[in-house]
Amino acid sequence: MNIVSFLIRYPSAVLFPFFVFGCTNYSTTASVQAPPTLISIINNGNSNFTIKVRAQNPEFIFQGYRLYSGISEKEVQNPTDLNLGTDCVLASSAVVQPVEYTFEIDPSTKANTNGVSCRIFATLTPGTYIAMRTLGLAINLQNSSSSFKVSMPSNALIVP
Repeated sequence: MNIVSFLIRYPSAVLFPFFVFGCTNYSTTASVQAPPTLISIINNGNSNFTIKVRAQNPEFIFQGYRLYSGISEKEVQNPTDLNLGTDCVLASSAVVQPVEYTFEIDPSTKANTNGVSCRIFATLTPGTYIAMRTLGLAINLQNSSSSFKVSMPSNALIVP
């Protein structure tokens, strides 16, 4: 009897151990997200800025980006609390190739301008620094909770 006919005739013999003993071959290590690369920032006036970002987000856990601003490059790339940034949650993507995003940073709650991937509701001050991190979804199977896991920091830019 060959293996194919065995599996067709006795599928429960193969599946039974999985149902009884469960699957324990999963990783508890969080996936690492690639940080984005900030290309440019333009001051559009009235506290409105446009940022060009190049990023690659090949995994289904990709959620978006988090923007950090501060008085030094070190502060924005290594904040004391990674939750203090401002989020831009995008739709999940299956893109494997690098993508160029356009973000608007504006404290007002008006709708996105045409061609803008996401609007980040924040106030930036000229002369300060900005950096971004990629947001990934982290799911804890032991207590059924989820949160965002952030990537390493991007490069930093000075706000014009």
